[in-house]
Amino acid sequence: MRFSPFLAAIAAAMLLAPSPAMATAKAAAPAATEESDREIVLAQLDYTTGLSVTFTDSVPSDEVGMVQTGMIGRAPLIARDDEDTLLETYLEITPPDVAVPRRLVEAHGADLPAELQRRRITSEPVTAGGLTAPASAVRSGTSTCTWSPFGWTLWHDDGVPGLPAKSYSTFDFGGFKQSIAESYVANCTPQSSSSNLWARHRIYYRNILGNFVKHFEGLVPPGHHQAVVKSGAIKRHRTVSYDDAWNADPSCGGGTCVYAREGRFRS
Repeated sequence: MRFSPFLAAIAAAMLLAPSPAMATAKAAAPAATEESDREIVLAQLDYTTGLSVTFTDSVPSDEVGMVQTGMIGRAPLIARDDEDTLLETYLEITPPDVAVPRRLVEAHGADLPAELQRRRITSEPVTAGGLTAPASAVRSGTSTCTWSPFGWTLWHDDGVPGLPAKSYSTFDFGGFKQSIAESYVANCTPQSSSSNLWARHRIYYRNILGNFVKHFEGLVPPGHHQAVVKSGAIKRHRTVSYDDAWNADPSCGGGTCVYAREGRFRS
């Protein structure tokens, strides 16, 4: 089973610099119609483990992203070095015969990897299946509702019944603008559960008008986990929001409706 993340649409008009509480509240309770980037798929990669990896470009924010989704326990995540660009990650996890999206090359900047000399670069969307990620790129450890995939985090909430919806903003961590947002969700609700018992996370950035605009929205079905990175050359205020389809009801499924979340902002 493979779940491909999909996009939906936050308008939180903020012409004055918001307080951390305002930024969090607006992202946690978005309006019915949200201002949203247009997400363009650069590459769709499917691995033999069942892991789905999507590389994207966001317009008009001009940021690239990487989304990983797969079954807990069967599809381990790709491990990314904190210093690697998304181009370097792409080159590591794809064989030489898979084309490279030109947009990832452009986003990398100067000092292009030597590996590019033997790779075809394309402006067309790339689709590749039946891939095997090199052992060096597969993250070790078993994903659970207490497992942490990042080397360090700004927030980490273990999966417990009744975990409420919450947002985390750069305003909560010193108020500094950052160029990268990373988020992870593990929906530990039993895989046999109804597919409507999803966990959701969204990533926003604050544009020059002071509005929070949605980069990404992912719905994570029962028994799956998902890791997302959004990266741009410009430092911005950012927010990541989480909620679930059972509205944090601790009695859902006899207390088995559980998801974990963690993430960080960095430059």
